[in-house]
Amino acid sequence: MRRRKFDIYLAIFLLIATIGYFVYSNFAAESNGVEKYSEALEPYKSGDFETAYKIFGKVPYSSSLKQSALFRQARCATNNGDIQTAIKKYKKIVNSSSKSSIVPISHYNMAVLMYEEQDKRAKRHFKKIIKNYPASDYAIASNYYLGLIEATNLPKGKKAQEKAKERALEYFKTYITKAPDGRFAINSVKAIKSLDKTLTNYDNLLIAKAYYANGEYENAKNALKGTTLAESWVDFAKTEYRLNHKAEANKYVEDGLAKQASAISPEDAFEVIDMYIKFAPQRKDGIQKLNSLGLKSTGADYVAYLNCNEVISSDKKEACYRTLYEKYPNGQFSAESLYNIFITKYLQKKYYDAQRIGFLHLKKFPNVKSSPAVTYFMGKIAYKLKHYESANNYYKQVVAEYPDSYYAFRANYNLHKDDGFLPFLELTYKPVIFPYKKSLDNNLVVKLAYLKDYDLVEELCKQDKFIQSWISYEKGDYTVSAVMARNAMEEIKVKPPYDDLRWRLVYPLHYYDSVLKLKGTNNPIIIESIIKEESHFNPYARSSVGAEGLMQLMPSTYAEIVKNNKMPEGMSKINSNIAAGSIYYAGLKKSLVNRDLYAISAYNGGIGSVQGWFTKLIYNDTDEFIEQIPYPETKNYVKKVLRTYWTYGNIY
Repeated sequence: MRRRKFDIYLAIFLLIATIGYFVYSNFAAESNGVEKYSEALEPYKSGDFETAYKIFGKVPYSSSLKQSALFRQARCATNNGDIQTAIKKYKKIVNSSSKSSIVPISHYNMAVLMYEEQDKRAKRHFKKIIKNYPASDYAIASNYYLGLIEATNLPKGKKAQEKAKERALEYFKTYITKAPDGRFAINSVKAIKSLDKTLTNYDNLLIAKAYYANGEYENAKNALKGTTLAESWVDFAKTEYRLNHKAEANKYVEDGLAKQASAISPEDAFEVIDMYIKFAPQRKDGIQKLNSLGLKSTGADYVAYLNCNEVISSDKKEACYRTLYEKYPNGQFSAESLYNIFITKYLQKKYYDAQRIGFLHLKKFPNVKSSPAVTYFMGKIAYKLKHYESANNYYKQVVAEYPDSYYAFRANYNLHKDDGFLPFLELTYKPVIFPYKKSLDNNLVVKLAYLKDYDLVEELCKQDKFIQSWISYEKGDYTVSAVMARNAMEEIKVKPPYDDLRWRLVYPLHYYDSVLKLKGTNNPIIIESIIKEESHFNPYARSSVGAEGLMQLMPSTYAEIVKNNKMPEGMSKINSNIAAGSIYYAGLKKSLVNRDLYAISAYNGGIGSVQGWFTKLIYNDTDEFIEQIPYPETKNYVKKVLRTYWTYGNIY
């Protein structure tokens, strides 16, 4: 009995010891892998590839960084001209059972090196890449290489050669179709021409699109001559605009929309309509000219919508949107048209009519651009009709479903009026760090990020806009970083919680230490928000009208503030712009009954305009004032600044 117990205890001890040894070994290997990989990066970045190759080779096989080390060894070997060693290193990664994001790029790099070495296996590998990673950039580029292989290795016999040329043509066309602005697009065009094949209208159109996407507009125009006007008028118009041939381009747009628009996509129609309006003497002139054409096909609803936006009279505006909605009840602008009818009824105090339209909007158009506004004003209507619980439910819905919207800011105010108009007074600084705590490839990307292997992270995550934004941030390009992150967040329908690290990329606290020192009597978050919306943190920003710096001050305004306030000499351009902008904002606020809402409006629309609106507009509260601001740019600016203020407060 004792012997049996001893055997059991011994077995348990050995099991624990084995597990402990395994855990320790893995921990030691991982720790050693991080140390060696980090050590190897220094000579790699300085161009000492021979030393880097040796140190990368010391990363243990059991380390999660081993594949990255093999990849870096392949790059070192390539840079040293040892192509066969590079292929072997890539092959180890490709033949592994790993699902890591480093496998596709390794497979592609290996295939390219094989192609350059005239290794016949390259063709098989490019086909495998297309099969295994069809949505990747590597699959797209593989089409180009397969085209080259077919075009440069023609078999004997005329029929066999023609078939090979056909295959090559299809590969090149596939590449151009998927990547007209890609690095191989123009080379694909040259290769197509060298095949000496008779090209169809569609082939010529593809070639024209490649030229256009790469800025070769004269070549694009020549290629379009091999197409029919019915299928290519949009491309003719775009190309003529780029060549600054405005009259010719306008003619293509007018005739195309009137006679050929049924053959194009809405996106193409919207693009040429926007270009037409941009090149008009006045925006309104361009819209009215297109509207006078009596369009009935693709793009007609967009022109009608733009025309309604230009109408000033509230009665005429409502009638315009109503006609548009009734004509295109399921069109792309029907939700916005219905919203404009809804808000007009609200401002006319026809609350029951507005409520009926609001119910229809929320049911028919869930989660569209105007949903936060409709939901918020449904709460306002419920409150005015003394349905207080319903009103609060609408406000809570706005905050929950559209947390980073301007209307979430307003809904929060109505739910917690004790907090005042601006509930946040100061922020707690948090740094911008890598936007993910975990990645899908056993956290390889996260580990590489913290090891500062930015180049490899960038290569592995080309499709992730937040990671690309973070890399721009790390390189000091704060403006590109913020804009890229903003656009990426706008694509997410259900927004993440505010502790998600991606929010810091969208709303970083650049120059906030200077803002705190130079804010004067202003709320620093408002000043930070103005900087973000005015310049996206670019201290060298200059607008089309000459406004300069982080806070986009006109030179004359800046000079006057410096002179009148005896600002100290020697201040940096950044600090002097923030100081002058803060003084300017404080002056606007003081002149406008000390309210931030009016000061923000004046910062964009001018103090004279705001003072005029006090007498011209009929309003009972903040919301009615903002919704009736007659300058669309200023109305949107106010909402953007207050939305940014609200989001900063929630993040920090």
